[in-house]
Amino acid sequence: MEKDFSALSESQWSEAIAQGQALTFHRDQVLFYEGHMPYGVFLIRSGRVELSSGGKICAAESWFAPQGRIFGISHVVAGSPFCCTGVAAEDCQVIFIPKSRLEALLRGDAHDPHHVEA
Repeated sequence: MEKDFSALSESQWSEAIAQGQALTFHRDQVLFYEGHMPYGVFLIRSGRVELSSGGKICAAESWFAPQGRIFGISHVVAGSPFCCTGVAAEDCQVIFIPKSRLEALLRGDAHDPHHVEA
């Protein structure tokens, strides 16, 4: 199945966010590492994330949604590893949304049977 997360409605995104895991990253903590496969996306609710890379940073590394900046979605869609490392430049409030949850929403599953509440 081809993944097109842009097809998710605002209500589906809201559901994914509500079922995501709220995390706090303190300054200098790593959210994701260059070369690692993503297990989901990071929605930045507050704070700032800096990107660094040994190579070129992908143009589509992050995109803006009404709910905040999202990191990792291009890699989840492509099934590719992160092209850079994301580090909290200041304390960040983040919602982590697992890849399986996003895929369940694309399939139209209201509740993913594999999803475990945090």
